[in-house]
Amino acid sequence: MNYLTSLPAIFPKVELVEPLAPGQPIHFKVLLENTGKSTAKHLYPTLAFKFARADVPFEATYETAQFAPVNWTTTTSDLVPGGHSTLYSDPANQLNLAHQHDVDAVLKGEWNLYLYGKIPYKDILHISHEVHFCGIYRQLPGSDPLKLSYCPSYNETD
Repeated sequence: MNYLTSLPAIFPKVELVEPLAPGQPIHFKVLLENTGKSTAKHLYPTLAFKFARADVPFEATYETAQFAPVNWTTTTSDLVPGGHSTLYSDPANQLNLAHQHDVDAVLKGEWNLYLYGKIPYKDILHISHEVHFCGIYRQLPGSDPLKLSYCPSYNETD
C-alpha cells in the first residue's frame, strides 16, 4: 500500500444547531468524516468565529479571534476510516448577534459570520497533519437556514 493513498482524509462541515436570533447564543456543530484509508489519531480541534464586514476578505486568526470551547460527542480522539464524529460548540457559549439589525446585516450579506477551525492529528505512522476549515453563513433563497457554505479559502489539509 502506498503511504500517500493510505492516509486519513478528514472532511469537516460546519452547521448551525438553531437559526440565528437576536440576543440568543449561536450554537454550531462541525460534522467530521474520515474518508481516508487509515485512522486519524489524537485529533485536537480548535474552533473560532469571526463577525466581519462583507467587503473585508476572510483571514483566519486565532490570537485575536473569539474562541468557542469544543465538546466532543465521542469518547475517543481517534477517527477510523469511514468514521463520523461531531464537534459541538459549548452550550454555555455566549457568542451572539446582540440586535435584530445585526442578524439582518448577516441575512442581507452586509456582514459575514465565519465559523472556522483547525484540527491537528497524526496518521498511523505518527506523522503530524492538520486540516483547516471555514464555514460562512449566507442565507440564500431556498437554502437550509442551518447550513453554512464553505469559505472561498482556508478549507485545506496538508
